[in-house]
Amino acid sequence: MTVEHEHNAEQLNIQDKRQELFTYMLLIVLVFAFGTLGYVIIEDWAVFDAFYMTTITLATIGYGETHELSTAGRAFTIVLIFLGVGIGTVVVGAATKLVIERQFSRIFNRRRRMAEKIETLSGHTIFCGFSRLGGLAAEELRKAGTTVVVIETNAVRADEAERLGFCVVRGDATLDESLTNAGVARAARLVSLLPRDSDNLYVILMAREINPSLYIVSRAEDDVGETRLKRAGVDKLISTYRLAARKLSDALVRPYVTDFFEAGGAGNEGWRIEEIRIPPTSPICGQSLKELSLRQSTHVGIAAVISPTGDLEVNPGGATVVAAGATLIAIGWKRDIEKLEHMVLG
Repeated sequence: MTVEHEHNAEQLNIQDKRQELFTYMLLIVLVFAFGTLGYVIIEDWAVFDAFYMTTITLATIGYGETHELSTAGRAFTIVLIFLGVGIGTVVVGAATKLVIERQFSRIFNRRRRMAEKIETLSGHTIFCGFSRLGGLAAEELRKAGTTVVVIETNAVRADEAERLGFCVVRGDATLDESLTNAGVARAARLVSLLPRDSDNLYVILMAREINPSLYIVSRAEDDVGETRLKRAGVDKLISTYRLAARKLSDALVRPYVTDFFEAGGAGNEGWRIEEIRIPPTSPICGQSLKELSLRQSTHVGIAAVISPTGDLEVNPGGATVVAAGATLIAIGWKRDIEKLEHMVLG
């Protein structure tokens, strides 16, 4: 059964429950009318007195009889009590069931819309795990204009990711179903930040099998985990402890350099360090940095050039030729970086 068929069936079921609840409410009105009319006929009471006696009887309040009841009146009261309590119990149960089903319907509809949105995505980034580290990284990617899909099995963290506006797949990232629902076959990048290296390893193997061109980033807790994850085909491996140690030493030995890099990219109009890949169709392919005069035309500095084979040339000279498939490491203000990107794309 498709998602749309399930949704239609759910709506029809709720509609039937509403009609059922309306029928029960009508029965309650009829019971009140029956009781009022019964006291009027049997005891010859005024309509309001009969209605009041019916109300306190059905409510089981026990205030006492409005007037002295005859034997026939007491027998009628017993019948009225059983009839009213029985119908009241059924109505309360039906109303409670309807409220619960409506709540489940809201959750189902929200997740259905989420699944439909993910099905339309392509070139997005998948985060396996929404820990504090993953949440901060996902937020930075979103600021950069990247669409992020989160796979999270913890309900609290999944709710938090959804509240922040991310697409969320609720499930275990180590299952094929979760990766498929996140659109791993159409994704451009995958970040696996699960607590255990074994889980990250399993995710990488499955994701690489589904999408061989996927760019995968993961974390490792120790040297053994790093070795295994590299063998599994991770493109970029992050050791949180090594990064923290390096950050600490830099803050102590090179505090101004640390502040310089932390300021990069701050705010929408801040300066940044950006990498720009040169496509084969770029009009600047085959030209040297001296011929391009990027500093004069875009006010952007080229800190390094990475050749198509992965060779790194730091602080390249004017004779360096920009080849198709190479990557420029550029430093400049956001608006100037955008000028360079337009030049590269033609």
